[in-house]
Amino acid sequence: MRKFLKLALGNFEVALSAAFLTVTVLVVIINVILRYGFKSGLFWVEEVATVSFIWSVFVGVAAAYRHKMHIGIDLITSLFPERVRELLSIIINLLMVLINGYIVYLSFLFIQANRLKRTPVLNVPAMYVNAAITVGFGLMTVHAVQFLIAEAKLFFGSRRKA
Repeated sequence: MRKFLKLALGNFEVALSAAFLTVTVLVVIINVILRYGFKSGLFWVEEVATVSFIWSVFVGVAAAYRHKMHIGIDLITSLFPERVRELLSIIINLLMVLINGYIVYLSFLFIQANRLKRTPVLNVPAMYVNAAITVGFGLMTVHAVQFLIAEAKLFFGSRRKA
């Protein structure tokens, strides 16, 4: 049970992003079948597909960041010695915490500014759509803090031993 829980929590963002992407694909496929097979379609599919896709993107970005799958350009950092690269990594993670944290703050303001807005078709509060920004960047902020702490411990811990 403990192993399953660790696996589930370790891949939570991937699973959630995949679920939203699955909803996106399924509702679009169902609507295509209905439209071309039965000359009828569901009016709400485009909005559900769009919202699901938005959530899959923002949660998926956090999952990719957690697993360090984003593209990195190490041409400049590879020119420096190992110790300087470790320090640069700490600085980059600190910047990621600050930037992502600021985007989370701005997303709260955005949600607050649009709190009365509703989606056009389903009449759902737009805050549920906009919350994807907060969740995605919030998760990235948490991961950036984790990376920053781990790399700072490694950097400053190895310095004491040297």
